[in-house]
Amino acid sequence: PEKLLILGGTREAYELAECLVSEFSSEQLIVISSLAGATVKPKIPAGEVRIGSFGGLSGLRNYLVREKISMLVNATHPYASQISKNALAVAKELRLPYLRLTRPPWVKLPGDHWIEVPDMEAAANYLIDHKTVSQNQLSKHSVFLSIGNRGLNLFRECKNNRFLVRTVDLPDVSSSWTKATFLEGRGPFTLENELALLRQNAITILITRNSGGGSTYAKIEAARELRIPVVMVARPVTSSSEICQSLDDTTNWISKKIML
Repeated sequence: PEKLLILGGTREAYELAECLVSEFSSEQLIVISSLAGATVKPKIPAGEVRIGSFGGLSGLRNYLVREKISMLVNATHPYASQISKNALAVAKELRLPYLRLTRPPWVKLPGDHWIEVPDMEAAANYLIDHKTVSQNQLSKHSVFLSIGNRGLNLFRECKNNRFLVRTVDLPDVSSSWTKATFLEGRGPFTLENELALLRQNAITILITRNSGGGSTYAKIEAARELRIPVVMVARPVTSSSEICQSLDDTTNWISKKIML
């Protein structure tokens, strides 16, 4: 049988594994999902599963060779730049069929007030450089920070702001960052929930990554409705030519490889 490794942890990765396990017999295709182990209680996908870091580029290469992987689908988060670079490099080196499955980014709609920045550092610098002018006085921003666990330390330099930070698991920084309130939460979130959250915490600015998908889009809708500006951190630039944005296209690509 063909052996497929899915670099996962996203909704798309779970759906892909489930779809392939139901569509193909284990004589045709063995599906292995790899989870980074970043969350405490990860959802377990269909098929075989491995959890934990590969140990960099050489660790990933060794795993692919040892397990005789014949296809590689990178379905990690759009901002998982390091594993994406490693996966593309190793696939080229081993001449493995490789595909990047990633959800389409959100698109700015009428009523959205987005401040688009290239990376997390630029987002933090925006807060440092821009103060809210209210009644001719400089007032502190009340910031809803929804960027995952990575990059949080950059915002500790923003001394004039109050932060509400939402992550799937409490980050290490939560015990020492006294100017921030931490909230654990895993999508999908409703518009009603997000509106209440922004109002109750008197949020004046939202900082987020352009993750795409429906699971966390409600915060973007809520910000639009409440006319709250959004600092939108751009996705890392990808150099892969084989990119799919739908499950159907990905399963078709895999089917063709199996039928060869």
